[in-house]
Amino acid sequence: MLAWLFGKKTPEAQPAPDAHARMPVQMHWRTDMTLPVPDWSAMDATLPDDADERLLHGYYDAAAAHWLDVLAAALPADYRQTGTTDFLLLSAQSARASALVLRSCTQALRAIRSSLGPLACESGYGRHVVLVFASQDDYYAYLSQYQGDGDEVPMSSGVFINAGYGHFASWHDGLDELEAVVVHELTHALLAHLPMPDWLHEGFAVNVERTLLPRLADPRLALYRPDEMAARHADWWNATTIQAFWSGAAFHTAGEGVELAYELAREITVLAAREDEAAFRAFAARAHSEDAGSAAAVDTLGYPLEHLIEAVLGEGDWAPKPESWIVAREITVPGARLTA
Repeated sequence: MLAWLFGKKTPEAQPAPDAHARMPVQMHWRTDMTLPVPDWSAMDATLPDDADERLLHGYYDAAAAHWLDVLAAALPADYRQTGTTDFLLLSAQSARASALVLRSCTQALRAIRSSLGPLACESGYGRHVVLVFASQDDYYAYLSQYQGDGDEVPMSSGVFINAGYGHFASWHDGLDELEAVVVHELTHALLAHLPMPDWLHEGFAVNVERTLLPRLADPRLALYRPDEMAARHADWWNATTIQAFWSGAAFHTAGEGVELAYELAREITVLAAREDEAAFRAFAARAHSEDAGSAAAVDTLGYPLEHLIEAVLGEGDWAPKPESWIVAREITVPGARLTA
């Protein structure tokens, strides 16, 4: 239980970032959000063209800290922010619990960097922002701001929001539950600089979870036996639903398809990595969301993507067809933490 992250020593609580030491920043806010979210495009436009690395880091870090102050005041519970060299955390937890979360983030960051190797990158400026909401109501109210009109927010334990200033959020404040969320979402954060498709992003994140937290791969904890999961896959996937998988839409909608999409992504990512790790890493570096990684698969793995699906589902019309996709993507701002 958290041994790989914490050991036996109880961390000391870290003080909140010193507001007086922050760089002065003129905040611009989005008017289409119900909770405070900076207008990162407007803020990016105020930077001088000759801004150096130190200025950029100080600017975005200060802006993120100001943002969390305003967001804390807008939320119903008693939220406060704490921080370390690499992270800013907003939560309603006790000082000790917040310190444990920050310790877990730091240790997970180190382990994930090692696991991903050269694929991991922390491009951008400012610290990683972590939001731990005090309730599911607060969490889903925040996430709903990033959904399209009429879209239902899919159920989740945590999410990496690669929009504006990349950050991740969870509603779990128990360390056991939060542990997996931290690993999963930090994996997304460290891969956010790559143009890889959603299915590969999720395949990486789930498999890194299982690598660093072996208990998650214990078959005794699985809700379905392998034959039951195979039957569910066979019932769900067809020539139409597989396009939602390749486009990424299946990971952002409510319903049974989300769970099956994650499981299919995990399985085919394992298959792709199994035979030639070097070729797989080359594929991961080049795979693009525009075609689900089709061109990169042929060039680096030596076979089309549909072969991976055939290995799990059998023969079928599984090839990605980007011309049939309708994908809405949020515009992100270059410069802020982990956006591209």
